[in-house]
Amino acid sequence: MLPVILSIGFIMRAPITTLPLMLKELATNLHVAQSQLGILTTLPLVMFLLFSNFASVVLNRFGFKKAMMLALGMLTAGSFLRLIITMPTMLVGTCLIGIGIAHLNVFMPSLVAAYFPTRIGLYTTFYSFAMIFGNAIFNLITAPVARAFGWKSMMWLLVLTTVLALIGWLLVMTWLPEKIQHRQKNQTDHAKSNLHVWNNKHAWPFLLTFGAQATMNYTFSAWMPALMAFHHVSADIIGVITASFALIGLPIAIFLPQLLVVLNKKGKNILIGSASISGVIAAAMLFVQNTSAVAFWMTESLLGGFAISVFFIFTMTMFAVKTDDPYATAKLSGMAQAGGYLMSAFGPSLYGLAFAANPTGNLQNSVYLALVLVAFISSLMIVRIEKV
Repeated sequence: MLPVILSIGFIMRAPITTLPLMLKELATNLHVAQSQLGILTTLPLVMFLLFSNFASVVLNRFGFKKAMMLALGMLTAGSFLRLIITMPTMLVGTCLIGIGIAHLNVFMPSLVAAYFPTRIGLYTTFYSFAMIFGNAIFNLITAPVARAFGWKSMMWLLVLTTVLALIGWLLVMTWLPEKIQHRQKNQTDHAKSNLHVWNNKHAWPFLLTFGAQATMNYTFSAWMPALMAFHHVSADIIGVITASFALIGLPIAIFLPQLLVVLNKKGKNILIGSASISGVIAAAMLFVQNTSAVAFWMTESLLGGFAISVFFIFTMTMFAVKTDDPYATAKLSGMAQAGGYLMSAFGPSLYGLAFAANPTGNLQNSVYLALVLVAFISSLMIVRIEKV
Protein backbone atom coordinates (compact mmCIF):
# COMPACT_ATOMS: atom_id res chain seq x y z
CA MET A 1 0.00 0.00 0.00
CA LEU A 2 2.80 2.44 0.89
CA PRO A 3 4.49 2.39 -2.55
CA VAL A 4 1.14 3.21 -4.15
CA ILE A 5 0.52 6.10 -1.74
CA LEU A 6 3.99 7.45 -2.54
CA SER A 7 3.44 7.09 -6.30
CA ILE A 8 0.11 8.94 -6.08
CA GLY A 9 1.63 11.72 -3.98
CA PHE A 10 4.47 12.00 -6.50
CA ILE A 11 2.07 13.01 -9.31
CA MET A 12 -0.20 15.38 -7.35
CA ARG A 13 1.75 18.50 -8.36
CA ALA A 14 4.32 17.67 -11.07
CA PRO A 15 1.88 17.46 -14.04
CA ILE A 16 0.81 21.03 -13.26
CA THR A 17 4.13 22.65 -12.35
CA THR A 18 6.30 21.05 -15.06
CA LEU A 19 4.47 22.36 -18.14
CA PRO A 20 5.14 26.07 -17.40
CA LEU A 21 8.87 25.29 -17.58
CA MET A 22 8.40 24.29 -21.23
CA LEU A 23 6.02 27.00 -22.42
CA LYS A 24 8.58 28.52 -24.79
CA GLU A 25 9.10 25.22 -26.66
CA LEU A 26 5.37 24.48 -26.60
CA ALA A 27 4.54 27.92 -28.01
CA THR A 28 7.01 27.36 -30.83
CA ASN A 29 5.41 24.03 -31.76
CA LEU A 30 1.91 25.49 -31.59
CA HIS A 31 2.96 28.60 -33.54
CA VAL A 32 1.48 30.94 -30.93
CA ALA A 33 2.89 33.61 -28.65
CA GLN A 34 4.07 32.32 -25.29
CA SER A 35 1.73 34.77 -23.56
CA GLN A 36 -1.24 32.96 -25.12
CA LEU A 37 -0.38 29.82 -23.15
CA GLY A 38 -0.83 31.46 -19.77
CA ILE A 39 -4.25 29.82 -19.59
CA LEU A 40 -2.54 26.43 -19.28
CA THR A 41 -1.15 27.49 -15.90
CA THR A 42 -4.50 28.90 -14.77
CA LEU A 43 -6.80 26.02 -15.79
CA PRO A 44 -5.72 23.56 -13.05
CA LEU A 45 -6.47 26.13 -10.36
CA VAL A 46 -9.89 26.73 -11.90
CA MET A 47 -10.55 22.97 -11.88
CA PHE A 48 -9.56 22.82 -8.20
CA LEU A 49 -12.03 25.59 -7.50
CA LEU A 50 -14.88 24.00 -9.46
CA PHE A 51 -14.53 20.35 -8.45
CA SER A 52 -13.03 20.18 -4.93
CA ASN A 53 -16.36 20.73 -3.19
CA PHE A 54 -18.02 17.87 -5.12
CA ALA A 55 -15.27 15.29 -4.66
CA SER A 56 -16.93 13.96 -1.50
CA VAL A 57 -20.08 13.25 -3.54
CA VAL A 58 -18.05 11.10 -5.93
CA LEU A 59 -16.45 9.34 -2.96
CA ASN A 60 -19.82 8.64 -1.37
CA ARG A 61 -21.28 7.43 -4.66
CA PHE A 62 -18.51 5.07 -5.74
CA GLY A 63 -16.44 4.35 -2.62
CA PHE A 64 -12.69 4.73 -2.30
CA LYS A 65 -11.60 2.07 -4.74
CA LYS A 66 -13.57 3.22 -7.78
CA ALA A 67 -13.33 6.95 -6.95
CA MET A 68 -9.53 6.80 -6.76
CA MET A 69 -9.45 4.80 -9.99
CA LEU A 70 -11.57 7.43 -11.76
CA ALA A 71 -9.39 10.31 -10.49
CA LEU A 72 -6.18 8.57 -11.54
CA GLY A 73 -7.79 7.62 -14.84
CA MET A 74 -8.64 11.24 -15.63
CA LEU A 75 -5.13 12.32 -14.69
CA THR A 76 -3.62 9.63 -16.94
CA ALA A 77 -5.98 10.40 -19.84
CA GLY A 78 -5.14 14.09 -19.62
CA SER A 79 -1.41 13.32 -19.63
CA PHE A 80 -1.78 11.14 -22.73
CA LEU A 81 -3.91 13.78 -24.45
CA ARG A 82 -1.18 16.40 -23.98
CA LEU A 83 1.17 14.26 -26.05
CA ILE A 84 -0.87 15.42 -29.07
CA ILE A 85 0.51 18.91 -29.55
CA THR A 86 -2.51 20.98 -30.56
CA MET A 87 -4.17 23.77 -28.64
CA PRO A 88 -7.50 21.89 -28.12
CA THR A 89 -5.77 18.74 -26.83
CA MET A 90 -3.52 20.76 -24.52
CA LEU A 91 -6.53 22.59 -23.08
CA VAL A 92 -8.69 19.48 -22.62
CA GLY A 93 -5.75 17.45 -21.32
CA THR A 94 -4.86 20.13 -18.78
CA CYS A 95 -8.50 20.32 -17.64
CA LEU A 96 -8.61 16.53 -17.12
CA ILE A 97 -5.36 16.68 -15.15
CA GLY A 98 -6.76 19.49 -12.99
CA ILE A 99 -10.00 17.58 -12.34
CA GLY A 100 -8.10 14.42 -11.43
CA ILE A 101 -5.77 16.19 -9.03
CA ALA A 102 -8.65 18.19 -7.52
CA HIS A 103 -10.25 14.89 -6.51
CA LEU A 104 -6.97 13.41 -5.28
CA ASN A 105 -6.40 16.49 -3.09
CA VAL A 106 -9.67 15.66 -1.31
CA PHE A 107 -9.40 11.87 -1.38
CA MET A 108 -5.92 11.51 0.13
CA PRO A 109 -6.66 12.90 3.64
CA SER A 110 -9.79 10.72 3.69
CA LEU A 111 -7.87 7.66 2.53
CA VAL A 112 -5.37 8.13 5.35
CA ALA A 113 -8.17 8.55 7.90
CA ALA A 114 -10.00 5.47 6.58
CA TYR A 115 -7.17 2.97 6.21
CA PHE A 116 -4.67 4.23 8.81
CA PRO A 117 -6.79 5.82 11.58
CA THR A 118 -4.11 5.24 14.23
CA ARG A 119 -1.24 6.41 11.99
CA ILE A 120 -2.68 9.56 10.44
CA GLY A 121 0.46 11.62 11.03
CA LEU A 122 2.81 9.03 9.55
CA TYR A 123 0.87 8.43 6.35
CA THR A 124 0.13 12.13 5.88
CA THR A 125 3.91 12.53 6.05
CA PHE A 126 4.38 9.93 3.32
CA TYR A 127 2.09 11.44 0.70
CA SER A 128 2.93 15.06 1.58
CA PHE A 129 6.63 14.33 1.24
CA ALA A 130 6.07 12.51 -2.07
CA MET A 131 4.01 15.43 -3.40
CA ILE A 132 6.67 18.03 -2.57
CA PHE A 133 9.54 15.75 -3.62
CA GLY A 134 7.90 14.92 -6.96
CA ASN A 135 7.34 18.60 -7.65
CA ALA A 136 10.95 19.48 -6.78
CA ILE A 137 12.44 16.59 -8.78
CA PHE A 138 10.54 17.43 -11.96
CA ASN A 139 11.45 21.11 -11.60
CA LEU A 140 15.13 20.18 -11.28
CA ILE A 141 15.32 17.64 -14.12
CA THR A 142 13.13 19.38 -16.71
CA ALA A 143 15.84 21.64 -18.16
CA PRO A 144 18.66 19.04 -18.42
CA VAL A 145 16.36 16.26 -19.69
CA ALA A 146 14.80 18.61 -22.26
CA ARG A 147 18.26 19.65 -23.47
CA ALA A 148 19.45 16.06 -23.73
CA PHE A 149 16.39 14.33 -25.18
CA GLY A 150 14.01 17.09 -26.26
CA TRP A 151 11.19 18.74 -24.36
CA LYS A 152 8.63 16.10 -25.43
CA SER A 153 10.59 13.53 -23.44
CA MET A 154 9.40 15.27 -20.27
CA MET A 155 5.81 14.92 -21.44
CA TRP A 156 6.37 11.19 -21.86
CA LEU A 157 7.98 11.00 -18.42
CA LEU A 158 4.89 12.62 -16.90
CA VAL A 159 2.73 10.04 -18.67
CA LEU A 160 4.90 7.21 -17.35
CA THR A 161 4.60 8.35 -13.73
CA THR A 162 0.81 8.68 -13.93
CA VAL A 163 0.47 5.26 -15.61
CA LEU A 164 2.57 3.64 -12.87
CA ALA A 165 0.39 5.22 -10.17
CA LEU A 166 -2.79 4.02 -11.91
CA ILE A 167 -1.45 0.48 -12.36
CA GLY A 168 -0.39 0.43 -8.71
CA TRP A 169 -3.88 1.41 -7.58
CA LEU A 170 -5.53 -1.15 -9.88
CA LEU A 171 -3.38 -3.85 -8.27
CA VAL A 172 -4.21 -2.63 -4.76
CA MET A 173 -7.93 -2.63 -5.59
CA THR A 174 -7.89 -6.42 -5.95
CA TRP A 175 -7.36 -6.96 -2.22
CA LEU A 176 -8.11 -3.63 -0.53
CA PRO A 177 -11.35 -3.63 1.53
CA GLU A 178 -13.83 -0.86 0.75
CA LYS A 179 -14.09 1.60 3.64
CA ILE A 180 -16.94 3.70 2.23
CA GLN A 181 -19.91 1.64 1.09
CA HIS A 182 -22.71 3.19 -0.96
CA ARG A 183 -25.12 4.35 1.72
CA GLN A 184 -28.78 3.48 1.83
CA LYS A 185 -31.08 6.45 1.41
CA ASN A 186 -32.03 6.82 5.06
CA GLN A 187 -28.39 6.46 6.12
CA THR A 188 -27.27 8.99 3.55
CA ASP A 189 -29.87 11.52 4.59
CA HIS A 190 -28.96 11.10 8.24
CA ALA A 191 -25.23 11.38 7.56
CA LYS A 192 -25.56 14.41 5.32
CA SER A 193 -27.79 16.17 7.86
CA ASN A 194 -24.77 16.35 10.14
CA LEU A 195 -22.33 17.39 7.42
CA HIS A 196 -23.50 20.76 6.16
CA VAL A 197 -19.96 22.08 6.31
CA TRP A 198 -20.72 25.40 4.62
CA ASN A 199 -23.07 26.21 7.50
CA ASN A 200 -20.73 24.83 10.16
CA LYS A 201 -18.83 27.57 12.01
CA HIS A 202 -16.11 25.08 12.92
CA ALA A 203 -15.35 24.39 9.24
CA TRP A 204 -14.63 27.98 8.22
CA PRO A 205 -11.26 28.29 10.01
CA PHE A 206 -10.05 25.41 7.82
CA LEU A 207 -11.12 27.29 4.69
CA LEU A 208 -9.46 30.52 5.84
CA THR A 209 -6.19 28.82 6.78
CA PHE A 210 -6.04 26.83 3.56
CA GLY A 211 -7.06 29.83 1.47
CA ALA A 212 -4.54 32.19 3.10
CA GLN A 213 -1.60 29.81 2.61
CA ALA A 214 -2.67 28.94 -0.95
CA THR A 215 -2.94 32.63 -1.86
CA MET A 216 0.52 33.32 -0.44
CA ASN A 217 1.96 30.23 -2.12
CA TYR A 218 0.63 30.82 -5.63
CA THR A 219 1.32 34.56 -5.53
CA PHE A 220 4.83 34.06 -4.19
CA SER A 221 5.58 31.42 -6.82
CA ALA A 222 4.17 33.53 -9.65
CA TRP A 223 5.67 36.91 -8.83
CA MET A 224 8.71 36.57 -6.57
CA PRO A 225 11.00 35.78 -9.54
CA ALA A 226 9.79 38.93 -11.30
CA LEU A 227 10.28 40.96 -8.13
CA MET A 228 13.84 39.69 -7.72
CA ALA A 229 14.54 40.39 -11.39
CA PHE A 230 13.28 43.95 -10.86
CA HIS A 231 16.01 44.32 -8.23
CA HIS A 232 18.62 42.96 -10.69
CA VAL A 233 19.12 39.56 -9.09
CA SER A 234 20.68 37.25 -11.70
CA ALA A 235 18.56 34.56 -13.35
CA ASP A 236 20.71 31.73 -11.99
CA ILE A 237 20.40 33.01 -8.44
CA ILE A 238 16.64 33.46 -8.88
CA GLY A 239 16.42 29.79 -9.86
CA VAL A 240 18.31 28.68 -6.76
CA ILE A 241 16.23 30.88 -4.46
CA THR A 242 12.98 29.69 -6.04
CA ALA A 243 14.06 26.08 -5.57
CA SER A 244 14.84 26.75 -1.91
CA PHE A 245 11.28 28.02 -1.47
CA ALA A 246 9.94 24.63 -2.59
CA LEU A 247 12.57 22.43 -0.97
CA ILE A 248 12.14 23.83 2.54
CA GLY A 249 8.78 22.06 2.52
CA LEU A 250 10.48 18.64 2.43
CA PRO A 251 11.69 18.46 6.06
CA ILE A 252 8.41 20.01 7.19
CA ALA A 253 6.45 17.33 5.32
CA ILE A 254 8.60 14.63 6.94
CA PHE A 255 8.35 15.69 10.57
CA LEU A 256 5.29 17.90 11.01
CA PRO A 257 2.30 15.54 10.47
CA GLN A 258 3.51 13.01 13.03
CA LEU A 259 4.39 15.83 15.41
CA LEU A 260 0.93 17.38 15.09
CA VAL A 261 -0.70 14.10 16.11
CA VAL A 262 1.22 13.88 19.41
CA LEU A 263 1.41 17.56 20.38
CA ASN A 264 -1.08 18.95 22.87
CA LYS A 265 -2.93 22.21 22.22
CA LYS A 266 -0.16 24.32 23.73
CA GLY A 267 2.45 22.63 21.57
CA LYS A 268 0.36 23.18 18.44
CA ASN A 269 -0.09 26.85 19.35
CA ILE A 270 3.67 27.28 19.75
CA LEU A 271 4.25 25.67 16.36
CA ILE A 272 1.66 27.90 14.71
CA GLY A 273 3.17 30.90 16.46
CA SER A 274 6.65 30.10 15.09
CA ALA A 275 5.28 29.83 11.55
CA SER A 276 3.41 33.10 11.98
CA ILE A 277 6.48 34.92 13.28
CA SER A 278 8.42 33.62 10.29
CA GLY A 279 5.68 34.85 7.95
CA VAL A 280 5.46 38.27 9.63
CA ILE A 281 9.23 38.75 9.33
CA ALA A 282 9.09 37.75 5.65
CA ALA A 283 6.26 40.24 5.07
CA ALA A 284 8.07 42.97 6.98
CA MET A 285 11.23 42.46 4.92
CA LEU A 286 9.30 43.33 1.77
CA PHE A 287 8.74 46.84 3.13
CA VAL A 288 12.53 47.37 2.93
CA GLN A 289 13.27 45.30 -0.17
CA ASN A 290 15.37 47.72 -2.21
CA THR A 291 18.39 45.46 -2.53
CA SER A 292 19.82 42.80 -4.82
CA ALA A 293 21.66 41.03 -1.98
CA VAL A 294 21.40 37.26 -2.33
CA ALA A 295 21.27 36.80 1.45
CA PHE A 296 18.23 39.09 1.69
CA TRP A 297 16.20 37.25 -0.94
CA MET A 298 17.28 33.80 0.23
CA THR A 299 16.17 34.70 3.77
CA GLU A 300 12.88 36.03 2.39
CA SER A 301 12.32 32.80 0.46
CA LEU A 302 13.15 30.49 3.36
CA LEU A 303 11.06 32.39 5.91
CA GLY A 304 8.08 32.64 3.57
CA GLY A 305 8.44 29.03 2.45
CA PHE A 306 8.62 27.81 6.06
CA ALA A 307 5.45 29.67 7.07
CA ILE A 308 3.47 28.57 4.02
CA SER A 309 4.59 24.94 4.32
CA VAL A 310 3.68 24.74 8.00
CA PHE A 311 0.20 26.16 7.42
CA PHE A 312 -0.35 23.79 4.48
CA ILE A 313 0.75 20.61 6.27
CA PHE A 314 -1.09 21.67 9.43
CA THR A 315 -4.38 22.05 7.56
CA MET A 316 -4.00 18.83 5.57
CA THR A 317 -3.30 16.87 8.75
CA MET A 318 -6.12 18.46 10.73
CA PHE A 319 -8.68 17.50 8.07
CA ALA A 320 -8.34 13.90 9.26
CA VAL A 321 -7.65 14.58 12.94
CA LYS A 322 -10.65 16.85 13.49
CA THR A 323 -13.30 14.66 11.81
CA ASP A 324 -14.95 11.41 12.93
CA ASP A 325 -15.05 9.41 9.67
CA PRO A 326 -13.55 9.41 6.17
CA TYR A 327 -16.66 10.84 4.54
CA ALA A 328 -16.65 13.79 6.96
CA THR A 329 -12.95 14.27 6.20
CA ALA A 330 -13.73 14.43 2.49
CA LYS A 331 -16.58 16.89 2.99
CA LEU A 332 -14.44 19.20 5.14
CA SER A 333 -11.41 18.92 2.86
CA GLY A 334 -13.50 19.58 -0.25
CA MET A 335 -15.17 22.62 1.26
CA ALA A 336 -11.91 24.12 2.54
CA GLN A 337 -10.08 23.53 -0.73
CA ALA A 338 -12.89 24.86 -2.92
CA GLY A 339 -13.15 28.06 -0.88
CA GLY A 340 -9.41 28.28 -0.45
CA TYR A 341 -8.70 28.00 -4.15
CA LEU A 342 -11.35 30.64 -4.79
CA MET A 343 -9.34 32.96 -2.54
CA SER A 344 -6.04 32.04 -4.16
CA ALA A 345 -7.38 32.40 -7.71
CA PHE A 346 -7.39 36.18 -7.29
CA GLY A 347 -3.96 36.42 -5.69
CA PRO A 348 -1.55 36.32 -8.65
CA SER A 349 -3.69 38.50 -10.91
CA LEU A 350 -4.30 41.18 -8.26
CA TYR A 351 -0.64 41.17 -7.30
CA GLY A 352 0.18 41.57 -10.99
CA LEU A 353 -1.94 44.72 -11.15
CA ALA A 354 -0.27 46.11 -8.03
CA PHE A 355 3.17 45.16 -9.38
CA ALA A 356 2.46 46.95 -12.66
CA ALA A 357 1.48 50.08 -10.76
CA ASN A 358 4.38 49.94 -8.30
CA PRO A 359 6.65 46.87 -8.07
CA THR A 360 7.76 47.74 -4.53
CA GLY A 361 4.46 49.19 -3.37
CA ASN A 362 3.29 48.78 0.22
CA LEU A 363 -0.23 47.74 -0.80
CA GLN A 364 0.73 44.21 -1.83
CA ASN A 365 3.11 43.91 1.11
CA SER A 366 0.32 44.87 3.51
CA VAL A 367 -1.97 42.25 2.00
CA TYR A 368 0.78 39.63 2.42
CA LEU A 369 1.05 40.57 6.10
CA ALA A 370 -2.73 40.40 6.50
CA LEU A 371 -2.81 36.90 4.98
CA VAL A 372 -0.21 35.71 7.50
CA LEU A 373 -2.36 37.06 10.33
CA VAL A 374 -5.48 35.40 8.90
CA ALA A 375 -3.67 32.06 8.71
CA PHE A 376 -2.38 32.53 12.27
CA ILE A 377 -5.75 33.38 13.84
CA SER A 378 -7.72 30.73 11.95
CA SER A 379 -5.10 28.07 12.78
CA LEU A 380 -5.43 28.88 16.48
CA MET A 381 -9.18 28.45 16.09
CA ILE A 382 -8.64 25.01 14.50
CA VAL A 383 -6.55 23.92 17.49
CA ARG A 384 -9.40 24.83 19.85
CA ILE A 385 -11.96 22.81 17.86
CA GLU A 386 -12.46 19.28 19.16
CA LYS A 387 -14.37 17.90 16.17
CA VAL A 388 -16.06 19.48 13.16
